[in-house]
Amino acid sequence: MSSKKIFIAVGIIVIVVISVIVLYFLFQKKKAVLQEQTQNQEITIPASLPSGIGSSMSQENVAEARKIFENITRETVSDETKKEGSKKIDFKNQAGSPIPLSDFEKGLGVEISPKLKGYLDDGYQIFYCPGSDGKKEFGLYLEYSQDKIYRGFTYNVLDMTKGWEGTIFPNLHAVLFPDVDFSEDSLNQKIQFRDGKYRYAEVGLPGGEKSSIQYKAIECGIIVSTSPSCLDNAYQYYEPSEPY
Repeated sequence: MSSKKIFIAVGIIVIVVISVIVLYFLFQKKKAVLQEQTQNQEITIPASLPSGIGSSMSQENVAEARKIFENITRETVSDETKKEGSKKIDFKNQAGSPIPLSDFEKGLGVEISPKLKGYLDDGYQIFYCPGSDGKKEFGLYLEYSQDKIYRGFTYNVLDMTKGWEGTIFPNLHAVLFPDVDFSEDSLNQKIQFRDGKYRYAEVGLPGGEKSSIQYKAIECGIIVSTSPSCLDNAYQYYEPSEPY
């Protein structure tokens, strides 16, 4: 074999060897990348668990809110409550954390005007006052988001709350009248709000009895109750002593 042919053969062999080596390293690099991607996917799976936990916690909050309110409606009015004139109840889960307003709504079957809710935070309370007939008069306090408070803000809230008047009774009846079994027609009754000491409207109860819905937009939130006397008591408690 001539030296020229030998040189060509050696060159071909060298090229083949180099190609094999390059392909081998490319294969190893691709394998390493795939392994790294697999490891990253395995790490991502546990990271997705909190969303499931959050969903479970939401369901627990909804159930806990319902349980708290059921206990409130059943409990006997204490001597302390009679002396104070009202009792305020915070809604917290078993871990001691406040139950979000959205879970409170789901648990109690109430609905707050979406436009108004955009200006609220998770500060809220249920309160009740001892009624003259031995029954409880219920109310709801909704706190504004402190980030959105400014002087004159309550006037804007009052306009928004007036826009809610058309549905405030069916939206809040489960909280304001928990012991009353309203028919669908009763919930759809037309009520007319008027200006008085507070913004108020008469509500017809089954059996021909009458009650009312009273509300007041104050500097730090909105108070809703079923009687002016109970709202008087809550107003003195929630209205800050000094303006913002």
